[in-house]
Amino acid sequence: MSRNVNLGTLDELRILKDAGAITASAAGTVATVAKKINLGDARTDAKAIVNVTAAGTGTGEKQVINIQVSDDDFAADIYNVAVLELGDAAQLVGDTDVGVGTYELPFTNVVNGTVKKYVRVYATITDVSPDTSLNYECHLVTQ
Repeated sequence: MSRNVNLGTLDELRILKDAGAITASAAGTVATVAKKINLGDARTDAKAIVNVTAAGTGTGEKQVINIQVSDDDFAADIYNVAVLELGDAAQLVGDTDVGVGTYELPFTNVVNGTVKKYVRVYATITDVSPDTSLNYECHLVTQ
């Protein structure tokens, strides 16, 4: 791992997804239960630490990990405030396959001047039959 990645202090209460492979789009889970965190009614500047241990980078493969906020407990009013695209370079904006690694995704819970109190992680698998399952962990570190 690069010494330039600042993982912060791991707080068990701020884990958005524990280890476990997925092959279909899904919200992050901890101990198989969908996980969201209530950040409260004030602005929070944080970063999501995403540790990807398996991701498909074969032809046509793409997975997107989104940090989402909502003030409606994710029933509606959902905003992506940080995005990590993984997969085959031909499917991504850049020119390089992106896969296994540790990534920092900075974000705030303020959208257009309004605080969104809930946060979760959501992964989108765009390939119907991925060659490789997406396996990642995600936790929050406040700044």
